[in-house]
This record gives sequence, structure tokens and C-alpha cells, in this order.
Amino acid sequence: MAVDFELRTTFFITAVAVSARLSAVLKEAKNISLEAMNAKALVARAGENVRTFKPITDYMVELASDTINLVEDINREALLISRSSLTALRGSEAVNHFNRAKIKSEGALYAHTYDHAYHEAEKDLQQFQLELIKNTRRLHELLEEIESRMLAANVVTSTSRLEAATVSTIYRANFEAIVGKFENAAKNIRSTVQECRKVLNVR
Repeated sequence: MAVDFELRTTFFITAVAVSARLSAVLKEAKNISLEAMNAKALVARAGENVRTFKPITDYMVELASDTINLVEDINREALLISRSSLTALRGSEAVNHFNRAKIKSEGALYAHTYDHAYHEAEKDLQQFQLELIKNTRRLHELLEEIESRMLAANVVTSTSRLEAATVSTIYRANFEAIVGKFENAAKNIRSTVQECRKVLNVR
């Protein structure tokens, strides 16, 4: 019963909790994409004066796109965890039924006839639990990947600030505002991803 309780209250809920938090990450990634588009339009308008900003805006677009793809991967992995946890739960219940039957049939003439099925159920349960661990580990890796990209975004933010300080005063305020929004979005994504990783670590 302890195993059943764990499966119900950790793996399944963990997957749901992570998925729920990811909507915030997706929203921020779309904000980064929007700001990158604004920056690209501004670069096109400002011309040569801000040409050094172009690689930065390209990176912002790439970062937003990669983050959105990673969120989709994480959602798929969270769904797999939900399914795996339910499968493991059913496997655990089957083993429990066999255990109860074994106790009740102790001393009975044909009690040994279900031994093979019982051992198969135990093997299946181990396989289901291993699958669950593998899915959870993959979820950790994907979250780490997003966090690493947000750390890289901090470096880009610093570079962007330096570049913004050198452009014409006509465009400076606009670029500084874009960099500020990019920085906030990356910070919010990192914070949410850290929350997700805490949820996984609690489990």
C-alpha cells in the first residue's frame, strides 16, 4: 500500500505540477520571441548604426524557438510519466492481489499453481518502475537544458546592454527596453524551471 500511495501522490502529481508550471515558461518564451521581432524591426530601421545588434536579435529568436520546442518535449515527457505511473500503479495492485491470495491460500492443495503468474507480475512491476525512473530522469535533463540556456541568456543580456549604450540616442531607449524585457523573461523562465526541478527533487 505504501508503494501505491507513493505512486498516487508523487509521480502522477509531479507530472501534473510540472506541466502546470510550464505554461508560464511557454508564455515567457513567446515574449522573448516577440521582443526579438521588435528588435529585428528596430535594427532594420536604424541601419548601420546598430548592425552589431543583429546577431543578438538572431540569438534571441533562436533561444525563444528552442525554449518553445523544449517545453513541448517536457510536456510530452510529463504525459509519459503520468501514463507510466498509472501503469506501475496497476502493476503494484496486481502484485498486492497475489500477495493477499498467497496468504489466504496457504496450505491449500493447488496454492503453488499461481506462482509463475505471481513472479511475472513482480517482474512487470519492476519494469514499469524502471520506465518511470527513466522518464523522470529525462524530464530532469530537459529542465536542465532550459536552465543552461537561460544562464547563457544572462551573458547575452550583458552584451546587449553594452551594445545598447553605444547606439544612437534616437534608438537607445528602445533597445534598452527590449534588453530589459528579454532579461526579465529569461529570469522568470529560470525561476520557473528551478521550481519544476524542486518538485522533481522532492519526489
